[in-house]
Amino acid sequence: MAKFNGRLEVLALSAVHQHPDNIREDLGDLTQLSGEIKELGLLNPLLVYPHPDREGDFVVQDGNRRRAAAAQAGLTEVPCVVLPVPKADRGPRADIETMLTTGRNHRPLSEAEVSKGIQGLLDLGLDITTVGKKFKMSRKEVQARAKVALKNDGVSKAYSAGRLSLDAVQRLQELEEKSDIPNLYERAVERIEDMPNGASVETVERVITETEMSIKKSQREAELKELDAKVGDFNIQYDASWSKVEDEMTDEEHKAAGHRYYFSYRDPEPTWYVKEKKVKPELTEQEKHDKETQNKLKSMLKIVQRSRIAFIKNAFETVKPSEQLAKETIAKKIMEQILYSDEGRTIMGEVVGIKAPELDGITSSSELLDRWNAEVHKHLVRQSMAYLGMMLAFAGYVGTEESLGKLSGFERSGFENGNYGARWKNGHAYYKFLTEHLGYELDLDEKLAMEYSAMNLTGRNRDLDLVPLPDEVTATCGGCNQEVVADSEWQGLCIDCDGENE
Repeated sequence: MAKFNGRLEVLALSAVHQHPDNIREDLGDLTQLSGEIKELGLLNPLLVYPHPDREGDFVVQDGNRRRAAAAQAGLTEVPCVVLPVPKADRGPRADIETMLTTGRNHRPLSEAEVSKGIQGLLDLGLDITTVGKKFKMSRKEVQARAKVALKNDGVSKAYSAGRLSLDAVQRLQELEEKSDIPNLYERAVERIEDMPNGASVETVERVITETEMSIKKSQREAELKELDAKVGDFNIQYDASWSKVEDEMTDEEHKAAGHRYYFSYRDPEPTWYVKEKKVKPELTEQEKHDKETQNKLKSMLKIVQRSRIAFIKNAFETVKPSEQLAKETIAKKIMEQILYSDEGRTIMGEVVGIKAPELDGITSSSELLDRWNAEVHKHLVRQSMAYLGMMLAFAGYVGTEESLGKLSGFERSGFENGNYGARWKNGHAYYKFLTEHLGYELDLDEKLAMEYSAMNLTGRNRDLDLVPLPDEVTATCGGCNQEVVADSEWQGLCIDCDGENE
């Protein structure tokens, strides 16, 4: 056990000073804490050590909020655990580690305060891996926190003010490092800075997409202006005397053909129009409005889709999965597997102890089946995830059971060697599941059925044999000269000739 070197003392509050490098930038509302201290006293001593520059005074290592609340409560003395002066190479680092640990366990530090502490530890020589392990952060998170703490740009300010999450900051940092589109990062940050309520990672993703499309649109506009191509006005989209050019053409070809271009809402590529020889009917104002709405939605839905996919990706990385949802989903899949199989429902009913309804000739069979499905589904959801996983695998094979009550269910086929389906492939998979996961042991007659069917087909896929068979050879009968399939112990005569000898 580590030796504790501290001593408990009651010190004058005026001699106890807040840590000069406290990572907590905002002590928060101290009203409740100071009220408790006023009524009950300071029950949790401050952790202090001698002040390096002021003899007889002390620096708080842990308890800066309690110290401020004690002062607000009117205390003149406070209980403290006095520690030795930290070693020169260890002191600042130990202070920050303590602030990060206790600050995150009590009144939570802000994200910006945590990042400030992380950068402080890196500045003091700790490597990224050590910091990550100590505070249970990935390397990516440690790097992102350190980077945002070092900067003083719009992203850092929005993050410090709580208007950007760390995920959103990481996405912007990634954009700054990897984007090959000039000014995309700066313009996206400008838009995000102007959002008074901040931006989630989904909003950041959408802003990036919109800004990227806007930049590309400006670039294309500049190219077409340089080419001196003719631009159409807003009404060209609805003017009956102009129609869209459907052919794939270069900008130069469009210009040579006398086409005009127009950029739809946020679309980075122009639509080209050609003058109609025959005038089409003029659109009504309502038709123009509908087309304008359609064009806007076509453009915006692409942006929303990218934002939605980014959200889904982030959610699967960060959201804690719901076991209840998993159970509901697996139970639903199990019921779908047996939905159209009478044999499957019968077997499932036997397995779970809820007998499947007999539906023949019953006019209300659909209602009976719905009630039975709901009852079995409810039963399944109450089971463990392991049980449900095994049941889902079983449900995929259960339709095979019906055929295995007949010898034809064991019949082998030459199709087993290809990619085509063959009946025994399903039977093989079903028996493998029963034996490997349920501990089933093959009955003697099952083995005989497998042997019989296998021995009657030399061209079968031998990997699908479940029971060992004697080595087989193709030979010529010494009595009738016909080719026969026999085992390695064959005596030279087929069954018919051997019978005649007897």
